Amino acid sequence: MADATPPDGGRTHAEARLLVNARFRDPLPPASLHGADLPDAMAVEGGRIVAVGRAAELAPFADRGFIRTDLGGATVLPGFIDCHSHLLLTGIMDLGMDLSVAETLGDVLDMVADAARALPPGGFVRGFRLEELDLAERRMPTRQELDAAAPGRAVLLMHATCHRCIMNSLALKQLAVPRGLPGADTEGGRGNAPFTGLVRDPGILTWVFPAMLRSMERSHLDAAALVAARSALRVGITTAHSMEGGELTPGCSPVLLDNAARLPLRVVCWNQSMDLAEVEQLALPRVGGCICADGELDARTAALFEPYSDEPDNDGTLLYTQQEMDDFVLQAHARGLQVAVHCESERAIDQVLRAIERAQRLEPRIDCRHRIEHFELPTWDQIDRMAAAGVVASMQPAFVESFIAGHRLAHCTSLFGPHRVRRLHPYRAILDAGVRVCGGSDSPVTNYAPLRGMAAAVNHPFPEQAATMAEALRMFTVEAAFSAFEEWDKGRLAPGMLADLVLLGHDPLDVPDTPADVAAVADIAVLGTWVDGQPVTTE
Repeated sequence: MADATPPDGGRTHAEARLLVNARFRDPLPPASLHGADLPDAMAVEGGRIVAVGRAAELAPFADRGFIRTDLGGATVLPGFIDCHSHLLLTGIMDLGMDLSVAETLGDVLDMVADAARALPPGGFVRGFRLEELDLAERRMPTRQELDAAAPGRAVLLMHATCHRCIMNSLALKQLAVPRGLPGADTEGGRGNAPFTGLVRDPGILTWVFPAMLRSMERSHLDAAALVAARSALRVGITTAHSMEGGELTPGCSPVLLDNAARLPLRVVCWNQSMDLAEVEQLALPRVGGCICADGELDARTAALFEPYSDEPDNDGTLLYTQQEMDDFVLQAHARGLQVAVHCESERAIDQVLRAIERAQRLEPRIDCRHRIEHFELPTWDQIDRMAAAGVVASMQPAFVESFIAGHRLAHCTSLFGPHRVRRLHPYRAILDAGVRVCGGSDSPVTNYAPLRGMAAAVNHPFPEQAATMAEALRMFTVEAAFSAFEEWDKGRLAPGMLADLVLLGHDPLDVPDTPADVAAVADIAVLGTWVDGQPVTTE
């Protein structure tokens, strides 16, 4: 497989090590094992785990020349796996202007003005991670405000969800946003009126992202890949599933695969295009990622069975017909590919489930592990159908903290009403039904932060839908490996597994079951990240 090449990152795999003075936590043994009950030594050689046990039992490895390495009492887990991210976009945004620090609209406009002054006339200001609900004014800037803040410069500010953006007049011109682009707002909603500068689904996916990427040099994309990889390693991620290519980021799958061998972590590339010839040319065993069946919940473009509670004429948007989705899934399924499709809500989930169920009837296969990405607002019946079809739910628990819990819950209730809102991220129902759940971040939508995701899955605003910490850990280890047919190499601390490790300052399974203590899991220190049995630098 083209994306299975082990990372190099300047490391040698020759050193055999005996790791001691640590607590080695495998995600599968009983969670009741704590402290001194856990193994305290591990032998690694050739990039793989050779043995795990008590230090006295493994002492003979030192006599065989294994380098004794003291881990200072750390808790050691399998390296985390992020099952849904956009590595290149993450790096692009990390290299750009971070608007998440803004507290007011004035802060945003000041940052834009400062960036504009540093550019020549005609230059392009790009800002990312803008969330209007975090601003005192609780609104996005207007096209006119951006024009005034950056005269003679183009400005594009991307919303935190990446499903909306606001542009000024020069950016609309430089990106050649066409009249009639679906999702491009016009003044008063009139087709011949000037653009407001706001673009949402589907236009942001089909036009804005591709146009933005075409304006970037290849060297910038290469640098972005490395920056994002180091960000992931700093939080203990040793494998990142990266959704690239397709309409959203055309041409980026080859960029990622070209960079894979020099990146200091492993990548699993998903080419998010319905063009199966392109997937075959890339020699990938999977297809999809952000092939978007619908839009995004907060933008009110996710496809619902009933209208949004605050917009009675809007039930969201399906981006494909049932026939189009049926044909794509069947063709990919018949070729033996693993399929993943973005479905945030009920109507999109139903469309894709129907397509998968139909494909399996027409072309029966064993253990396909097709995935639905996000799966944020399913019906109870859809959860049962997922289990029956063996479809994996690829979910992003940090969304709970970022977009649902706390002060955001009132906003979500205004979108969906008091009954539907209780079906947002229903982990307990999903897990109890037997659906396999793998965890991700959707970085850059939320930052790479598996521990934060684990804490969010447990600290659910609706306690009846909370996962346990042991289940949350498995989402980013065992289940994550399963979701890519990698369970024989990753996700566990057992002989024969890759020696991809994360060293933590505390055991996340050894915290009291109180909201405050669970929340603190997000802040557990990552003391080190190892790939192929060697520590990896993140600088």
